[in-house]
Amino acid sequence: MLVYLVGTKAQYIKMAPVIRETIGQGVDYALILTGQHRETFDELQRNFGLPDPDLVLVPGEEAKDRLSLLAWAVKAWRRAGSPELRRIWSRTSAVVVHGDTASTLLGAMIGRRFSLPVAHVEAGLRSFDIFHPFPEELIRVAVSKVATLHLCPDPVAMANLDRVRGEKLMTQGNTLVDAMRLAVAAEADAGPPTEEAPYAVFSMHRQENLFNRDRLDRALGVLQALARDVMPVRFVLHPVTRRRLEKLGLLSQIGQWSGVTLVDRMDFLSFGRLIRGARMVATDGGSNQEECAMLGIPCVLLRQATERPDGLSDSVLLADLDADKIKRFAQRAADEPGRIKSLPAASPSREIVAALRGYLSERPGRCA
Repeated sequence: MLVYLVGTKAQYIKMAPVIRETIGQGVDYALILTGQHRETFDELQRNFGLPDPDLVLVPGEEAKDRLSLLAWAVKAWRRAGSPELRRIWSRTSAVVVHGDTASTLLGAMIGRRFSLPVAHVEAGLRSFDIFHPFPEELIRVAVSKVATLHLCPDPVAMANLDRVRGEKLMTQGNTLVDAMRLAVAAEADAGPPTEEAPYAVFSMHRQENLFNRDRLDRALGVLQALARDVMPVRFVLHPVTRRRLEKLGLLSQIGQWSGVTLVDRMDFLSFGRLIRGARMVATDGGSNQEECAMLGIPCVLLRQATERPDGLSDSVLLADLDADKIKRFAQRAADEPGRIKSLPAASPSREIVAALRGYLSERPGRCA
């Protein structure tokens, strides 16, 4: 039995197509939610047509700040050793983790604790800067030392793991493409967008932007300038972003800025529809970068470094918080609307499930 450990919304979105493929290939599996994030999972479950998770490691309030994240990790680690979970681990062929979150590290360490193979989806991404993004880069490096099967999205990621132990396989892309294919089909069923006035989407949620006051002020300056000087902006608020801005007394001020519309974080299909109607996206999120790169949507990356090469030679600008550079990019996007690209034909999710089955079939007693 394969055990998928998922903790965040982004992980669920990227692993949902893999789980759908697992079901389609008739492979026995269990989906365990770690409890790191609890919001929007019901909507995501409906979006992807997946059954309920088999278990939630830490039911209750999500890990929403550093202190609660530590408390969550301790509870999750203890629960992993409970008799109920030990029965699950005794039937587990491999633990499958994704990406670079606290749940990724937790899942890898659980695999090591119970001497289980650990498969890491989206392995090999590197910014080569420990502090950008932090702590994601540290987590990626740590998980690579534990994983026994590294499922890499592209040749660059494969090359980054040259000196790392374990089997490495390339998945012909990122599983996000399979999720987006579903979103595009859903949008086609819903009909064309009703709103055609140009707008931009702005989203940020990373620790280095929210909890460094100088960077936060500069990012908000970029937001205000875009809305004032270039085009209206939809500011999509992640829960952590909303809490931070409320704590600093900034949210009500931002809501009064000309051209800025505050939007609660939405489900995957709705957000996909929003960015496909936008002239550009400004974000610090790696998944947003990947989405925009796949579709050819102009995207400004509000980061000093990125572990993802997607779109950097085409539609994505790694601008950090350079206001002048971002404004010039945005003006071009407003004046010259692009065309949405077709998605790649390959299915990374199918490649991953086939790789997992092949990997386990070579190990007696570990068949899926």
